Amino acid sequence: RLIQVEISFKLKGIALQTIHARELPDCYAFQNTVTFNNRAHSGKIKIYFDSDTDIQDCKDWHIFNSVLQKNTQYILVFDGFVILSCLASLILCTRSIVLAWRLQKRFVDFFLEKYKRRVCYADRLEFLNGWYVLVIISDVMTIIGSILKMEIKAKNLTSYDVCSILLGTSTLFVWVGVIRYLGYFQTYNVLILTMQASLPKVLRFCCCAGMIYLGYTFCGWIVLGPYHEK
Repeated sequence: RLIQVEISFKLKGIALQTIHARELPDCYAFQNTVTFNNRAHSGKIKIYFDSDTDIQDCKDWHIFNSVLQKNTQYILVFDGFVILSCLASLILCTRSIVLAWRLQKRFVDFFLEKYKRRVCYADRLEFLNGWYVLVIISDVMTIIGSILKMEIKAKNLTSYDVCSILLGTSTLFVWVGVIRYLGYFQTYNVLILTMQASLPKVLRFCCCAGMIYLGYTFCGWIVLGPYHEK
C-alpha cells in the first residue's frame, strides 16, 4: 500500500576547530530530505537522499572553546615537528644514496680500467639500498600530507582524500621499513632473507592469482550489481 514517503529534517553544526583569535566560527545548516518511492511496485522501494548545505558565520559568541583551541595549536606544533624530522631523514637518506651512486661509478671505472670488463646492471644495483628509497618516498608523502593537514586545519584547503591517502600510504611504508631493523637480530634475519629470496616468485603468484580474483570480482559485479545499489 505504500506509495511514497518523504522525511525532512534539519541539522545544525559548528566548526569548532576553525576558531581563531577574533574570528567567529562557521555555522552549518543542513536541510535533509529522505524519499521512499514505491510507485513502480516492483517489490523494491527506491530510497533517495537530498541534502542542501548553507555555510555562514555564526552570529555571536556562545561557545567557550579554549581547550580545543589549545589542542589545535599543540597538533600544529606536532605536525611541524613531524615535518622537520622527516625533512632531516630525507636529507640524510638522499645523501647516502648520492654517496652510494658515486661509489658505484668509482667501482665501474676501476673494474673497467683494471680488468677491462663492464659491470652488469644487476651488480650496479647492489649499491642501491632499497630501504633508503622506501624511506625517501615515505618522508616525501609524510611532509606533503602534513602540510595539507595543516592547511586543512587553517581552512585554506579541503583536500581530505589526498591528505588521507598520502598520510595512510606513508604510514604503511614506515611500518614496512621497521622490518629492516629486525635484520640486526640473527633469528629474524633468517626470515627476512627468506622473504627477499622468495619475493619475485610470490609476486608472480600474486599476478596469476590476481587475474582470477579480478574475474571473480567482475563476475559478481555484473551478476549481482543490478540487485544491490553498492
